[in-house]
Amino acid sequence: MKKVVLSFTKSLNYQRKQLFSCVKSIQEVETFWDSFSEKYVTQDNSINLFYFSLLNMIKFDQRNKILEVGAGGGYLLNHALKYKKPSAQYFATDLSENMLKILCRRMNLQDCLNNKQVSQNLYNLKIEKANGEALQYQDNTFDCYISNLCLQLTPHPELMIQESFRVLQKGGSAGFSVWGERDKSLFYTILPSVLSQFGYKEPPIRSNFHLNNREKLIEMMKNAGFNNVICWNQFTPFHHTTEQEINNFLNFPNNLQAIESTGENKEKVKQAIYQKLKEHIIEKNLPLGLDGLLVIGTK
Repeated sequence: MKKVVLSFTKSLNYQRKQLFSCVKSIQEVETFWDSFSEKYVTQDNSINLFYFSLLNMIKFDQRNKILEVGAGGGYLLNHALKYKKPSAQYFATDLSENMLKILCRRMNLQDCLNNKQVSQNLYNLKIEKANGEALQYQDNTFDCYISNLCLQLTPHPELMIQESFRVLQKGGSAGFSVWGERDKSLFYTILPSVLSQFGYKEPPIRSNFHLNNREKLIEMMKNAGFNNVICWNQFTPFHHTTEQEINNFLNFPNNLQAIESTGENKEKVKQAIYQKLKEHIIEKNLPLGLDGLLVIGTK
């Protein structure tokens, strides 16, 4: 039993170091998302409620020059481009070049990163690689900044917030979303919860819930210089609502790898996860999802 526990603990430590932000540098973040990009875009259709709320709260449709940091595979980019004013300039950026290539495919743009930048005249769109902790843009460039579920991933979130303030014009607004309450985020917490019953202990690393502190997030925004700071929790449901989708969850590559790593216990682990999912979804009639903590501020 000890050998089995040790085996899957080592495997899961590695996965969680990758998936839960145990990072020493921005380069490690870039490397991870370059390698994880294709898997991630199979599930990036589940985070749209946070994005829509941020667009609404920062009066996105009234802005003239917009920067998105962490645009990822661009699942919601078409919506944003149609929602903004036709004359507004939009800069879609990400740290991962592979993510930007996926975004370009979705926009039907060819060779969009030959010069690390692409312009698309129809929507006044520019797609660029950018590091949210050290943006290449001059001070007072934009009147709108948005970053959805990225702040908790960067090694130094304070720097990212400070950079958003720097590149904003006076009167401009910034909006961020991060992971919120663990207890309401079963999609990401059910696996480690069940594994802990079989001897697995989470490694002492920074989790993606590390910014789930409303007072802390407000203080970070105010310390960067933002005024009129508003911060709230919001839940977004994912699409795991049937027995088939429960099986899809169990067979998602990273979840399946974790389950397989438990060796002789894998069937017991799988059954325990299945029963917990079934109780939550089918018996309690609740969706799996992610709780978010959203914050906006004005310069």
